[in-house]
Amino acid sequence: MMKNLIVISALALFLGSCSMANQYLKNGNYQAAIEVGAQKMRRNPKKADKTILAIERAFKIEKSRILDKVNQLKIDGNPENWVSIYNLYKQLDQYQKALKPVLPMFIKKEFRNADIVLVNIDQDLAETKLKAAEYLYVEAERLLANPSKIAAREAYGRFKKVKEFQSNFRDVDARIAESYNKGQNHILINYSNNSQLIIPQEFMTNLSRYNVQDLNAEWTKFHLNKNDVNKYDYNIDVNIRTVDIGPEQIRESQYEDIAKVQDGFQYVLDGKGNVAKDTLGNDIKEPRYINAKALVTKTEQTKIGSLSGTVNYKRANGQALKSVPFREDLIFQNFFAQMQGDQRALSDQSRKLLGGRPLPFPADLQMVMDASELIKNNTLNIIKSNVRLVYE
Repeated sequence: MMKNLIVISALALFLGSCSMANQYLKNGNYQAAIEVGAQKMRRNPKKADKTILAIERAFKIEKSRILDKVNQLKIDGNPENWVSIYNLYKQLDQYQKALKPVLPMFIKKEFRNADIVLVNIDQDLAETKLKAAEYLYVEAERLLANPSKIAAREAYGRFKKVKEFQSNFRDVDARIAESYNKGQNHILINYSNNSQLIIPQEFMTNLSRYNVQDLNAEWTKFHLNKNDVNKYDYNIDVNIRTVDIGPEQIRESQYEDIAKVQDGFQYVLDGKGNVAKDTLGNDIKEPRYINAKALVTKTEQTKIGSLSGTVNYKRANGQALKSVPFREDLIFQNFFAQMQGDQRALSDQSRKLLGGRPLPFPADLQMVMDASELIKNNTLNIIKSNVRLVYE
């Protein structure tokens, strides 16, 4: 039974593939009917009347549509039509290349070859490809003459297309480079300290210690050195505005841990007040529990501060675009404890505090230096999140 089921399933799949091109034809997907049908014919050209008839009909429709559209565009006379005309010829060429290896195709049921007539469009392809390249080149030059960077980027795209059409067309490589350079936005990132605290240069240097290339995109180039280029389009100023470090604080607090713990054994008494015996005559004992207590003295060392600033975006002409604030909390904390009483009463949290010791408080500048990596990551995330501000 299983073997018969497999045979039936395989037959259904085969019949389905045979009629696939015909199904595409019915759905109006003539491109798929031609391409899928041609693939089917290359794999198994036998018993394929339905596939051949679908290919024949689809190719007639597509060839007629393409050539009619080409004639309409040529009559229109608009130079920009050459790109569309080339694409139409290219599509027809792809159809014909797919069909050429399987021609002629014989329809057994009608005892004839399929009526598929290929047309020689090699010259048309070459001519329209050149005219499309010429049109795109002229359009790209017009855009490049515009002082706008957006226009330069559009010109870059057209020059790249020209190169796809004709790799050695005129001075296209030089034009691609020119439009690419003209379309770039150069952004200078500057770090400054305007707080009341004299921050070591090492701190400011660390803020910019990263690979600036990771910020770059196709049309935006970031720089940390003002001498990298002659002119910048945007400035990003990372400004440290306030550094506030609080006093050193030591706080002590006490609390009691209480826990029910086993403390030896006690004898079980019977109803007469005597020690109870088990079946073997042995005294019966049971665990004895007590409430153990421990007094914990907890010491907390704390020194808290904050560092805040802004990431300011502006154009090269000084026009302010956006100011994004940032802040990092600078925290030093140390906890340790001593205990008196029964150690068995201690909670897990209290046990972790035992054995600790007082630590020297960090200096104000040390706290700031320790936070430099966090501040760098914070400001970098701001720059990445607002990249659209420096795109146009």
